[in-house]
Amino acid sequence: MADTHSDNSFISLRESAQGHVSVKLHVNNLNNDSESGQYYGKVTRLTYSNQNILDMVAEELPDVTVGKIMDVMTAYTKAVQKILSTGHAARFGSLGTFYIASKGLTDSQTGKPALTVRFSPDALLLGSAKNVEIAESSYSEPKATIDRIADVARNACDGTLTGGFPVAIEGSSLRIFGQDSGVWCAPADEDGNCTADSALWKAVPGSFFCNTPSKLIFTLPKDLEDGGRYCFVLRTRCSGYSKHERKTLIQTVTQSFKAAS
Repeated sequence: MADTHSDNSFISLRESAQGHVSVKLHVNNLNNDSESGQYYGKVTRLTYSNQNILDMVAEELPDVTVGKIMDVMTAYTKAVQKILSTGHAARFGSLGTFYIASKGLTDSQTGKPALTVRFSPDALLLGSAKNVEIAESSYSEPKATIDRIADVARNACDGTLTGGFPVAIEGSSLRIFGQDSGVWCAPADEDGNCTADSALWKAVPGSFFCNTPSKLIFTLPKDLEDGGRYCFVLRTRCSGYSKHERKTLIQTVTQSFKAAS
């Protein structure tokens, strides 16, 4: 039976396309030259589940039951955990080594950085990438993801927001941070398209009640036209959960909403 504990974890071994990956490109904002036009890629990951691996190992060892193979995998996992917990590195066959590593910075010469676990692949494992081709490489402008916009006072997500009361936006990459960042209400037409003339936008007043990558809570301006349609325009230099400030602003425009007084 397939492992369904994690989303998108099961792959049909017969239908999977072998030797090809897709890559999404992102602007290299860490380069000192903002006009360099350099990009870095992130491979779209498709993961073989535990059940996939069990099936493949069972094909290699037809005289061994799947249950026994599972017992060995479980025992091996526990052994690696015990080794790492003692501070030692653990070999993973001829594929590479798990080891304890430090991460982050300390504020003094006697500080103790946080610890994490990393994996160092051997040449055998690195050679697996030689036969893989990039089937698709694409780029899209970075922006926040909007999952939900709610009128907090009414606890409603019906597309109507009340002026002068809190609004909650949930999603990802939402945190407002950096120079020229903020949230604005831009007038929109009946089709939900907002005006590009920023002189007509109304800025969200005051500070945020909540300002995290996954949620924004703020007060909707009181002076929006009753019954008028607007879109939120979010601008930020925040880079996900990190404290790095992007060199360029990320702009996200939400779906339109109706203002109510």
